[in-house]
Amino acid sequence: MSRNGHTITITRIHIMALDGIVNVNSLFTLALFLGLSWYPTAPDPTTTLVTDTSCAASSSIAEDLIAFHVYSFSSFLFSSLIASAVKQTIKRFDNHKDDDSVGSVRSAPQAHVNLAALRAGTLVSGFGSVFGCGFLMMALMDLVQIKLGVLGCGSLHTFAAVIPLVILVPSALFLIAFCIGNASCCRFYEIAMFQGGGSDKGVKFVLLQYSNESRKSMQKKGSVASKLALDTSMASIFNFRCFCFIIALLSAFSSVSFLFWFQCSSSYRYSNQMILQKENQPINLLSFPSAWNHLSFPSKLPSKYLKIALFVKKWPHRSLAGGLERHALTLHLALAKRGHELHIFTTSPSNSSFPRYPMSNLYFHLSKPTAAGYLDQAFVWKQFQTQNSTGKAFDIVHTESVGLLHTRSRNLINLAVSWHGIAYETIHTDIIQELLRNPDEQQSYALTERITKVVEEVRFFPHYAHHVATSDHAGDILRRIYMIPEERVHVILNGVDEEIFKPDPAKGEAFKQKFGVSKSRSLVIGMAGRLVKDKGHPLMFEALRQMFVENGTFRQNTIVLIAGDGPWGARYRDLGANTLVLGPLEQAQLASFYNAIDIFVNPTLRAQGLDHTLLEAMLSGKSVMSTRVASITGSVIVSKEIGYTFSPVVVSLKNALYRVWEDGRRVLELKGQASRQRGLQLFTATKMTAAYERLFLCISNDNSKREDYCRYQSPFN
Repeated sequence: MSRNGHTITITRIHIMALDGIVNVNSLFTLALFLGLSWYPTAPDPTTTLVTDTSCAASSSIAEDLIAFHVYSFSSFLFSSLIASAVKQTIKRFDNHKDDDSVGSVRSAPQAHVNLAALRAGTLVSGFGSVFGCGFLMMALMDLVQIKLGVLGCGSLHTFAAVIPLVILVPSALFLIAFCIGNASCCRFYEIAMFQGGGSDKGVKFVLLQYSNESRKSMQKKGSVASKLALDTSMASIFNFRCFCFIIALLSAFSSVSFLFWFQCSSSYRYSNQMILQKENQPINLLSFPSAWNHLSFPSKLPSKYLKIALFVKKWPHRSLAGGLERHALTLHLALAKRGHELHIFTTSPSNSSFPRYPMSNLYFHLSKPTAAGYLDQAFVWKQFQTQNSTGKAFDIVHTESVGLLHTRSRNLINLAVSWHGIAYETIHTDIIQELLRNPDEQQSYALTERITKVVEEVRFFPHYAHHVATSDHAGDILRRIYMIPEERVHVILNGVDEEIFKPDPAKGEAFKQKFGVSKSRSLVIGMAGRLVKDKGHPLMFEALRQMFVENGTFRQNTIVLIAGDGPWGARYRDLGANTLVLGPLEQAQLASFYNAIDIFVNPTLRAQGLDHTLLEAMLSGKSVMSTRVASITGSVIVSKEIGYTFSPVVVSLKNALYRVWEDGRRVLELKGQASRQRGLQLFTATKMTAAYERLFLCISNDNSKREDYCRYQSPFN
């Protein structure tokens, strides 16, 4: 400001403010565009500093990061365009010319500018920038979680990055929003002041006010002008003091918050270092309380090869295999491929030839089954003793369930038994069966008999040296109810071949074309396995029958694909063209089947074990639905992000199916991605094989290296 006059007009102030908005927005817009262009969309472990996989950001956080980037980009671009439009409108009407005469009052431009539009444009442009900064802050929070770990893990570095962000940015946004609102809601005045040289008129105040029609110039003299000037000056001083007070308040709040965080982090640092030191210490695997699938074992071949004996009631043949047999097949073929010598004691098939495998280290010892279909214990024990005394003795003995009875196993300290269902879990199954029993059916006394069976198992289970639970729930029962020492109970979840079961949309489309599934079907439901009562098919049949009758739209847009055979196959066919019973499928066909469906449903009434079909569907990238039993909700469907659960009653199953239908394919695809992520972390054959191999090395007869294999050191330390 010169001594002779005030040279800046209202219109020029507005243009300067709008120029500032456009310039700042341009920088943010460029930065966001570069961020969106260069940020990798494929997950890459080398771009993150997270070492604990449980603290790694999920795919939803990465999706939010991209979304917030786009929202922020749009907000800044919108704000810049509005500001540019308002600025051009002002310039269009600005025909003001500078007057450099000394001692004269400079006139503001005589412009017919719509003041309401000017205020609204400035307000909208300013708040566009505010929203852009808000979305950018949320994008940065997601970026911090991707790089340093999610907030829920309590990482010191994550909070160190986020806390200043959430304090300083919202404070500044609040301040700018207050200023924009105050400036837009107040009237725009300019007070031009000058002092006349030697004039007897003294001080002269000029007030310029804009209106919708034109700007009028007013001059007041004497006491009226002085009073107006005093009021305006006092208002300006008051507004300035309020402004300074708000700045000081926000600064104090930010400083106090930061100091409080720093003090807390300092006290936390010592305890955090103690935790890290504890994590760096090796752990005793035999006492590890969780599933071994959570651990990362080296993929390189072991320095020691084991001679392993396996007892399994029946070796699987083609697609005719239950969960226990498929577990035995997947695990022990993988162990043989890793160089271990496998001797499998099992029953000979009655109606078909026994499969052959091109492996020189895989041996089968067949025997005739008993009348009940079990192994002849006396005969297989002789076979075992013969092989044990031939060459090298067995390093490890493994039995699938009671393939080898406890009467033979009590003296084997290098033995492990895998339980695919125990009597205590089956009590839940018996309760469900009783509740679903028709009134005209005879009441079962299975519950009474089951209690006796539990007592028997509690008595003879300790005769097995080591127990492998195939679900977290079963491991808890073995420790608490069966009272087996914790160091003899190990949880290793089932796994399936990740090279076979994986997403392949092309195979899915070909499968649907092969079986005539129309593209107009908005929901494809899949089921697989034995179509028998205890697998829940009476429940599923009744739920589908009622839904097809109640809802014509659901019937027209939904199709159910069923892979398997059994008594309930014919009943499903009676439901009409909406249900296709495909019969038993080979593994390759089953992989295509999973890729053809939108969701996999397992309505099992069996509370014991861990069904492989759920794991296969998850690795295929599909959302899953199953009965709410402890083994499944505790290990597989642990959250709504992965799938759906229901109580074993028709009403609950119908509600779950309707919820799936309402969610639609997009939601199912997102759940399928989360489902596959969990499957890759826990349920692959590679994970399961590595865990069993480490357990066998740990409890083998070789005492010289037992301690090395029984101690686990995290690969990240």
